[in-house]
Amino acid sequence: MTGTDAEKRSPSVLWAERKNLLYLFIQVTDSKSPEINLTADKLFFRGKDDEGKLYEVTLEFYKDVNPETSKYSVRDRGIDFVLMKAEEGPYWNRLLKDNKKHHWLRIDFNKWRDEDDSDIDINNEEDFEEETDTEEED
Repeated sequence: MTGTDAEKRSPSVLWAERKNLLYLFIQVTDSKSPEINLTADKLFFRGKDDEGKLYEVTLEFYKDVNPETSKYSVRDRGIDFVLMKAEEGPYWNRLLKDNKKHHWLRIDFNKWRDEDDSDIDINNEEDFEEETDTEEED
């Protein structure tokens, strides 16, 4: 492990879902110009907090999302995402492809709705900036 690798931390990630979308919150305070790359099967994040600590995480999703219609917004306390599922349907068994328990990944109970209650939506997406850099550069 290099010195740079040792300095990287996994940020706290909160998530909730609906039949058609996922809510994610990556908690990195005052992250300026974070590197965010969203594809259909994964989300990569790298950014520094207000103290200069480097955070990095790659989330490989359980199922695909639609990067073209997904949005995110960089805020003071972290980065909010609304990720549109590629296919609307029943709730996923989990967020990530792997079945491991990650200490930095938790359910966002403030946004969580049971699958039966998901018709009542507090969808407040108008504050989000559209993701524009979703295509991989060669």
